[in-house]
Amino acid sequence: MTRTFKLSCIALVLSSASAQALTLDYRHEYKQDSKTQANRLKLSHTAPNGVFASVEGKMEESTKVQEDGFKEGNGSFSGSGSEWELGKNYVINDKLTLAPALNLDNGDKFVGYRVQVKAIYKLNENWVTTLRWRGGIQNDEDPNVADKNYNQFNWELGYANSHFSVMGDVERRFTNYDDYEGDNGYWLFNLTAAMPINKQWTPYTEIGYVPRYNTVDEEDEMEFRYRLGIKYNF
Repeated sequence: MTRTFKLSCIALVLSSASAQALTLDYRHEYKQDSKTQANRLKLSHTAPNGVFASVEGKMEESTKVQEDGFKEGNGSFSGSGSEWELGKNYVINDKLTLAPALNLDNGDKFVGYRVQVKAIYKLNENWVTTLRWRGGIQNDEDPNVADKNYNQFNWELGYANSHFSVMGDVERRFTNYDDYEGDNGYWLFNLTAAMPINKQWTPYTEIGYVPRYNTVDEEDEMEFRYRLGIKYNF
């Protein structure tokens, strides 16, 4: 799986040549306590009939376990896989849209298979709320490592006008394996703000409060995650 990042970049070029309406999304990430950085490049397209697809190339900083049991970045970057998604928006009425999708996460040492359904509800012309369920199976390349199964729920509430948008996200994941503090799951919180410059360019920023794992489960803690990104609509 070491070539997945390069293959994703090739896929981005090939996709951009065949699609008519595309969004290119670059995002940089930094975790405050872990001192780790990551980058993502994503190409997505939604057709007039509601079918949507995306491909994403990922690169992240390698980590090393410190004396306190936490991992920190070591300054070495490498491709960390790719992510592929295909789905369709079904417009139920002028307020409600349902969006089922299939997602493939091709990592360095694992492959993740996901199925999801997202409900998007317009409260009025400015406010929107969404609820997404995602079920996933992560298969490790090491046959001695058991598959990881989970059910994930995301609830969002957002406001948007012609000048800016803000979206809050609460994530809850239930797992069949020990996760945050040894429990079968975790909570995650995220806030995204965007301000379009014109019809093509939209910079955005995110701040998240996410799990940070220790070699000792009881020592797990939360940390802040900062992201800066920009979208270009072709």
